[in-house]
Amino acid sequence: MTIRHAIYTCLLATFSTLAFEDTHQKFVEKAIAKFQATERHKWTFTYHNNEVEEGEKTEVYAQYLPQKPRGERWQLLKFNGVPPTQQQAKKFASNRENEGYSIRLTELINPNSLSLQGETSQTITFSYPVQLADLGKDAIGKLTGSVTINKSTASIEEVNIINTDEFSPVALADIRHFKLNMQFQTIKNSVLPKSTYMEMNGTFSFFIDIEETSKTTFSNYQFLELNQL
Repeated sequence: MTIRHAIYTCLLATFSTLAFEDTHQKFVEKAIAKFQATERHKWTFTYHNNEVEEGEKTEVYAQYLPQKPRGERWQLLKFNGVPPTQQQAKKFASNRENEGYSIRLTELINPNSLSLQGETSQTITFSYPVQLADLGKDAIGKLTGSVTINKSTASIEEVNIINTDEFSPVALADIRHFKLNMQFQTIKNSVLPKSTYMEMNGTFSFFIDIEETSKTTFSNYQFLELNQL
């Protein structure tokens, strides 16, 4: 009876764990799908970016107007604190139109390997191993992520990714520190970007320092009705 009881207990614990993991995976996948389903092309917003690369600072303040013709949707309002030249505004609009502002959460979040990290009455947070193609094969196994989801709305609130070891995204480049933080907000049941923050430092060719930080905030969201598009 003791052995049989032990086997039953083990099986029950295994099935419970599998059910637990399956439920969490579906919960996270549902939250990702909710973000992906948001019709971001129907929202206007302001865009504020501060970037420092190798000591050079750049500040951009712009507005996104999806109802405008292609090539005019991104309007540069200020560049490094002053109104932009016509050439700067045109170049910015063209670059941003090609880049867009889409966020591929399916690449940042791995719902197949979740571990419960923490839970409150309002949110639940999972950690997971990260594989980002943009950071190269050497980064595999050296990045860890976490995702925080609002339990009542099933909406993603925050994503964090950090490195646990040095990695080389390209030849001759070694990254000692990498951090990415993304925060989201829910407006009218639509999940929209709130802010992103990235910092990275390391070396290139053994003696050139790599030091980059970038912070972007999205604000003043306004939903466009059909007659405005």
